[in-house]
Amino acid sequence: MKDNGFMIDSDGICLFITLTLRPSLPGRLILIFLNAVLAGIITVAAIHEIPALLIVSALIFLLLIRYSLWNFYGKEHLTINTKSIRYQHEYGFFKTTAQTNKIGRSLMVEAQNIYQSGKSKQVRLVFVSHDENDFPEEVYHVAIPITQKNANAVIRGINLLYMDKVTDDYSLPPIHMN
Repeated sequence: MKDNGFMIDSDGICLFITLTLRPSLPGRLILIFLNAVLAGIITVAAIHEIPALLIVSALIFLLLIRYSLWNFYGKEHLTINTKSIRYQHEYGFFKTTAQTNKIGRSLMVEAQNIYQSGKSKQVRLVFVSHDENDFPEEVYHVAIPITQKNANAVIRGINLLYMDKVTDDYSLPPIHMN
């Protein structure tokens, strides 16, 4: 399995992360085959006027098309600042509406290991915040796994955002890491 795409950028206030799904070739070929088979079943059901088969196969085809678009063109866009996480999923031809989740006093990132048979170990990021009663709550978890090296870059970027927030809150001179 190939490593999924990863891009990170920051403007000092927000951290912008883009994750791109890169499935294997056999997985893509299986999805193409299943889509072709279901399209054939829909065609046969329409020609022979079998409404029950046509409706059921059309519903399954729509679900499979969405899954196929995600696997061929799937991207996840995250925008993180010290107050909220905004995320949006892109399916190539359409995007979901952007959703925003509020963050409490702090943000913690956990890298959860996932089982994988490939060469590089991949993790799934889970963003945890504390509510008004100081109980941890999951704010968001990414859909696309990334490598541990990329997860460390996200953790460093979030730590820098909060380090800048502390200097602003206490009127300290900005911290510059060399």
